[in-house]
Amino acid sequence: MDTSATVRISRVLLTGRPGIGKTTVCKELISIINKGNYNLEGFYTEEVRDQTGSRIGFDVALVNRSGGKSLARIEDVINQSQRSKYKVGKYHVFLNNFEEMALPIFDSNADILIIDEIGKMELLSEKFHDQVLKLFSKTLSKPFIIATIPETHKVPQKYLPLFQQLCTDKRSKLITVNHQNRNSLPEEIFRMIS
Repeated sequence: MDTSATVRISRVLLTGRPGIGKTTVCKELISIINKGNYNLEGFYTEEVRDQTGSRIGFDVALVNRSGGKSLARIEDVINQSQRSKYKVGKYHVFLNNFEEMALPIFDSNADILIIDEIGKMELLSEKFHDQVLKLFSKTLSKPFIIATIPETHKVPQKYLPLFQQLCTDKRSKLITVNHQNRNSLPEEIFRMIS
């Protein structure tokens, strides 16, 4: 008897090009999940734009909590004392802010965890990397995990083993977000949870 067919999906990995709507899918999903009787935890990242609409950085915010913290900013909008030794491209990454917001979610007893995202900036934190690895290595199907990840060809070489492990796990479903599916994905993912 083939037992591989009985493995239940308990991890959804959303990928797709930057700006396609992965975070929007997560936020819509959060809204749907909140209507049910679920214990939901997690974080998401949001773009920060200036008055002209140019992206100047990212913030990290907790699911179902107000407020957030700066995750990254371009050099032009921060002063000398705010500059970080951690950089991704033109962005200075504020690792302490990120770890303070994101790491506690791994200790929660949530039914569902949203992790937006597992990307270059976030993986500068070795603690975050280790917690993601530990979380995805658990054999339990709880919590149900929804995470956003970069497109495979954009994954830095040193993190390739992590992403290969996440994507090849039989409990994971990899979904590429695009213009055609992004509006229907929140409901589709919710059906997998319930």
